[in-house]
This record gives sequence, structure tokens and C-alpha cells, in this order.
Amino acid sequence: MRRAMKYQCILGISGIERTFAVSLFRDGAVAFAIEEDKLRRFRGLGMRHLTALGSRAIDLALAKLQSGIRAVDQVAYVAPLGAGPAQTEEQCAFVSEFLRRYYGFSPPVTGIDHVTAQLAFERAVNCNAESVLCIGRSKAVYSHSTSSEYDFDRDFTIVSFVQHWAEFLGMELGRIHHLESMARFGKPRFIEQLDKLLDRGFDPQNTNQALREITGGPRLLSPASFTEIHYDFAASVHRLLCLKVCDLIRSIPAERRSGPVALSGGVFQSWSLNDAIAQEFPKTRFLVSFAPGDPSCAVGGPLVLNGYKGNCLNPFLGPKYNRGEIKAVLDNCKAAYELCSYPETLEMVCDALAEGKMVGWFSGPCEFGYRALGARSVFANPENPYACDNLSSFLKSRARYLTYAVAMKDCNAPIADSPHLSRSTLLPQYFGDSRVRIQTVSRATNPILDELLSAFQKKTGVSALLNTSLNYFDEPIACTPRDALKTFYASGLDMLVMEGFVLRKS
Repeated sequence: MRRAMKYQCILGISGIERTFAVSLFRDGAVAFAIEEDKLRRFRGLGMRHLTALGSRAIDLALAKLQSGIRAVDQVAYVAPLGAGPAQTEEQCAFVSEFLRRYYGFSPPVTGIDHVTAQLAFERAVNCNAESVLCIGRSKAVYSHSTSSEYDFDRDFTIVSFVQHWAEFLGMELGRIHHLESMARFGKPRFIEQLDKLLDRGFDPQNTNQALREITGGPRLLSPASFTEIHYDFAASVHRLLCLKVCDLIRSIPAERRSGPVALSGGVFQSWSLNDAIAQEFPKTRFLVSFAPGDPSCAVGGPLVLNGYKGNCLNPFLGPKYNRGEIKAVLDNCKAAYELCSYPETLEMVCDALAEGKMVGWFSGPCEFGYRALGARSVFANPENPYACDNLSSFLKSRARYLTYAVAMKDCNAPIADSPHLSRSTLLPQYFGDSRVRIQTVSRATNPILDELLSAFQKKTGVSALLNTSLNYFDEPIACTPRDALKTFYASGLDMLVMEGFVLRKS
């Protein structure tokens, strides 16, 4: 007999100060999830920023319910990491007032612990994981499925230090993973100095003075001003992070990490950190989800309240647009397009990629999280020697140290399982001796992208595609048809495909 659910419908909310995200849990399943910044086209929004604007993410979630907000039994609000009872109570009251203001009613709002929500999300995505290691900005938690108690719950400050060090270089808070790309060009010769800073504890004035002494200059605001010493600094920061995380894992008894271990926390967006962990502990299988950072709490909160016994969650939880909706946008914008059958679309896309063109791909529900996994992607042919340059110059305006990911079905050498762009491999036929972040694609989990890769391989013999997010410079992933169309016309994209509608530049 199926266990009765505690709640039929739960609205999940996280990110009161930044990275605001929303989910809808209905009839035992996660029905929808989206981050507000994808809809507002502005990074870093928290729920408090929306006090005078309202939330488009909540609007979309409630639009899926016939009775709107009154169909919601409970709101699961996840407080920021480290929030105390008084802070959580105040924030729950803010959420309740926000809902009353914009929707005329608020269901009961329950505060959920941040770490508990992240652990619930990871177990739903990685159903086979026996343990979860969660690393936040100030603490680390290890949870084994056989125990109701954490193996450890301890202070772990390296991540907050790395964030500060990255900000010193002029990187925004959400972009510290760019350090790993910089690190490829440097030598880790400042590890000892940085380790001493870590031991001294965090004091902004003293820390910044020490960083100025190490780098020989003030805080940098532009990658254009980077010199060799700054790449060495980045290499040192990233290497120290890898060492500290591996030391933490080493403190877990081997028998407690014998099964698959899910890695939770925004720090694990770093594929080279994940590689270092896998190399250091080859007998343990590590899993990384499509949204290892704070937005995952919006999905995890409802799972804490209701549990989850379904199939493993996939990343395609965002808005989906049918042909009628897409056509209305194209006609309103007076865009020239062709409407093609699916086989015709595949043929045209493969021809364009074979000719070295950049193709925007808009298909199905938008990805939740900040990885483009084939729903809102830009593809290019890795055999084109100018492909990365073209993506950087005409789409992303990226610095030279930033790289592009590759989606692939298989290759001649064994590769790590990396469905969510969490690991790297060597692909010497395309990238020489440089490692490249990979997305391993299977028909079971990503059938449309699998079919595109198969068609391209059949036409060209190339078994991979460069894959980056469908967005213009410094914007979130294009979520809606209008966002995709703006990206197409504002950038150097040669082709845009949206559910059979094909747009080309002459």
C-alpha cells in the first residue's frame, strides 16, 4: 500500500538574500523549479530584492495550480546557512507577508534547515548515494544513509576564504569557480602564505593587506590587469582548496565512504576539484548533481517535509514552451523563420555545425541550476580550430583563461561518468594535452541531446560537441523564447533552433 503523503502540494522557497529559487512539489513529485534570475535576467537576486517587484518564479509555479496559491498546503522556506531560530522566524514572517501582498493569501510557512534541505536534494538526485558530503561557506557535514546522526558537523572555513580571495581578484561571488581556469596558467607557489592566513582566521583588513603583499598590488577589478603573479595566486588558492577538501574526506573512515558519495555545495561546481578528489580516493565513487549550490535548497525543502521515493530527479524542471507560444514570440518580433520537422531540424543543425557555425539550441523544459545540459545550449564543432575563439569573441566575451565544456556519448579512451558537467577528461584529438570539462550523455537520461550527438557523429565522424549555455555575455541562461531570440540577434550565433522553428543569419 502506498504511504499517505503528508502534503499534496508544497511551495519551496530559498535565497532570501541572494540566488532566490522556487520549486513546486505536487502529488509526490517535484513538478517545477526555477531561479528568479533566469526570469529577471539579472544575477544574484534575493527574495528581499523583489519586495517592490513580485516574483516571476512564484508566478510560474502557481500558474500550474488551478486554484493558485490556495491550492498550496504548505510553504517550505529554507533559511541561509548558519541562520539562527530568531532569523529564521523573521524570514518566515517576511515570506508570509510577501505572499499575502502579491497573492492575497499565505499558506503556513515552515522553516527548514539549510543543510537538511541540501542533503534531501542530493539524495533525490543521486538515488544510489549511500552518503552525502555537504560543504558550505563555513561548515562541513557528512551524512551516511545508515545513521540518523551526522558523522561530523564541523567548522570548515576554507570556502569562505577562497570566496574572499576570489573577490580580491575582482571576481563576483557566484564566479569563484573561474579560479580553476586561471589556475591552469599558474604555479602554486603561495600555498604556505595562504595556509598561514587560513590559520590566523579571517580579518578583512589584515587579510587584504596580506593579499596585497602576496600579489604586489591592490585589489584587481579587471582580468585585463592580471599578470603572472595573479595566475600563480589563483593556482595556489585552488591547490590549497583541493588539499583541504581531500584532508577532510580522509578524516572519514574508509568503510563509511565505501559506497557512492554525493558531493553537495557550490564549491563542487569546480570540475578540477572533483577530479582531484576522485584521483586521491580511487576506490570511492563520487557523484555531483546538476545544482550543488544554494538554489538546490528550494527543491530540498519540500522533500524534507514530505520525503521522496520516486525516480532520480533530472535537471529539466524549469518552464517549457510549446510551438504556439514560441510562434507568438517570433511573430511579435517579426523574426524570419522556418518551421521544420524534427528530422529536417537535425539535418540542418548538423550541416551548420559541420560548416563551423555556432548553433543555439532551445528544447523542452529549462535546466534548473547553472549548467547548460542540452535544453538551453549553444553547440559548436570541436574540430573547428576557431570554435572556442568564436564563442569567446562573438557570444561570451570571455577571458582567455576560461574554457568550454564538451558533450559526448563516448570516446576511444575510458572517461569519467559526468552527466552534469562535474568532471574532466583528455580529448587529445580536439584539445591536445589540455583537460576539458565533459558532459556524458545517455539516451536514458537525455534522449534529445543523445539523438543530436548520434546524428552529428553519423554525418561527420565527430563524437562530441562543444556545449555552453545559451546566453549573451554576463547574463543568466536564456529561459524563455524571447530571451533566446535576444541572445541570437545580439550575438554572433549563426543559427537558433526552438522546437522546430529554425532561424538563420544570412
